[in-house]
Amino acid sequence: MKETGEKGIRAFLFFLALRGEAVREEVRSRFPVLVPALKALGEDLEVQGETFRLRRPLSLSWFAPLFAEMDSPLLPERPLALERLFEAAVRDGLAGVLPGEEVWESPSLPVRAAAHLALAARAYQEGEARTALQLLGKALGLLEGAGIPFPGVVLGLLALVQEAQRPGGRGRKTAQKALERALTPFGVELAQRALQHPLEGGQGSLNR
Repeated sequence: MKETGEKGIRAFLFFLALRGEAVREEVRSRFPVLVPALKALGEDLEVQGETFRLRRPLSLSWFAPLFAEMDSPLLPERPLALERLFEAAVRDGLAGVLPGEEVWESPSLPVRAAAHLALAARAYQEGEARTALQLLGKALGLLEGAGIPFPGVVLGLLALVQEAQRPGGRGRKTAQKALERALTPFGVELAQRALQHPLEGGQGSLNR
């Protein structure tokens, strides 16, 4: 689908946020009117030869409303979009960034689940595994209510929290499932961390 105007700029940002980078030929085929998008993104966009790369750090502050706008059960890349949404949440939480009011009040169930996930990641980072597990339960409940299979990033964080609370328990099995479902390098990293060795909440260093 060919997008133009402001909607086209947001669609281009969403497209790059899902992939991280894309080659010029694919970008041109989907966004033939590209100059306005390039100008709008400015320094957030890096162009090297034939490759377009998004430099803007993934965060709920901008990706959550974009996801809510673009999301649809018919979206071909919805599993990847969900994975990126929850990656943004975990990254925010590990960095101590709290979800804004617009995230909590979003009409999108996945976005509200992401808010709980961000708080769970923060609690884990601070060594509060029990609190993190409770917050994860709220996020999982929202996803289950929406009929959404638990993405790899969500299960990866759950595995880390389970291992922090009870090393050698259910966390490794959860991590295996997370590894099978992970669609991004960050999701793989979370699962592998839980598989490699038990981590006490907040003591492991994760790539943020």
